[in-house]
Amino acid sequence: MGDAISSLLFQPPAPTRLKESKVIWLTNSFGKRIPAFFIECAKDSSGSGLRSPLPGETCDDHPPSPVPSTPQIRTPKELEMGANAGSIGRGVPTILYSHANAEDLGNIYPWCKFLSKMLGVNIFAYDYTGYGLATDQGDPSEEYCFADIDAAYSYLTNVLRIPKSNIVLYGRSLGSGPSCYLAARTAEEGDAVGGLILHAPFLSVYRIVLESGCTLPGDRFPNVDFAPSIRSPVLLIHGTKDSIVPFNHSERLLETVIEPYRAEPLFIKGMGHNNVHASVRPFFIEKLRKYLDKHILPNVESKRSRGGNGARGKLVRLVS
Repeated sequence: MGDAISSLLFQPPAPTRLKESKVIWLTNSFGKRIPAFFIECAKDSSGSGLRSPLPGETCDDHPPSPVPSTPQIRTPKELEMGANAGSIGRGVPTILYSHANAEDLGNIYPWCKFLSKMLGVNIFAYDYTGYGLATDQGDPSEEYCFADIDAAYSYLTNVLRIPKSNIVLYGRSLGSGPSCYLAARTAEEGDAVGGLILHAPFLSVYRIVLESGCTLPGDRFPNVDFAPSIRSPVLLIHGTKDSIVPFNHSERLLETVIEPYRAEPLFIKGMGHNNVHASVRPFFIEKLRKYLDKHILPNVESKRSRGGNGARGKLVRLVS
C-alpha cells in the first residue's frame, strides 16, 4: 500500500525552467540539491511592505512612494548583500511557500509574485527533491520533503538572518505536510515560527481515501498528529467543493489546534481544490491581509527594532 500511495501522492510535472541566475541552490540533510527563489516585496521609505490595492479600494491617505511597482525576484548575490546590510526580511513577513503536487517553481512563480504584491510580503519558495530542477536528485519521499523544508528554513534564518517571528509557513495541499512538520518542530524547540497558513490541507494521506480513526503504520504526512504541538497562529483555507481533499479535513484539523492558536478560518463556498478563481480573489486576499494584520505584523521585527515590536505594515498604493 505504501508504494501505491507514494505513486499517487507524488506526481512531479515536467520540469519548468527558471532563469539560472535567479535560482538559489539548497542542500538538504540527505545531500540532495534543490532549487528555490526569493521574491522581495516593494517597500516604502520606512521599510514596511507595500500592498497593491484591491479593486475599488483607495489609498488616498497614503501618498505614493518612489519604489518599484512590482516585487522583485532576487539573485543569490543580491540576497547576500541584503543580508549583510540587514535589509532582507526586516519589517515585513516572509512567507516560506510549500507548493502542491503536480507543481514546481516555474508553475507557481506567477502566483507567488501575485501574493507578494497583494499582501506586501516576501515569498521564499522551494522545490521538493524529485520535482522541477531537482528531478535528477531521486524520487520524492516524505523524509526528503521534511529535509527540504528544513534546508529552506535554515537558509532563511541562518544565511539571510530573517527573524523567526517574521516567517510565515504557507503549505498548499501536499505542502501542508512539510509545513505542519516544521511548525510543530520549531514549537517543540521553543522557538515557534510567526505563523502557519494551510491551504486545502489533509489530516493525513491515508485518511484522504480511508477514514481509519487513527494514524496507521506507513501513513504519510500525519498533519493531525503535528497540529496539537503547533504554537503559531494557524489559518486554514479550504473550498467547500474540494473533490480531492474533502473539506471536512480542514474542519477537523482546526479542532486539533490548541484554541489560542486558531485564527478565523477561510472556508470558501463552492471553491474546488486546484486554484483560487479570479471571482473570489479579492475576498481571499482581504482575509489573508486580516490574518497578517491581526496575528503576524504586530510581532514582526524591523531593521531598527530587534526586540519583536517592529513597525506594522501599511496599505499604500504602489507606484505604476
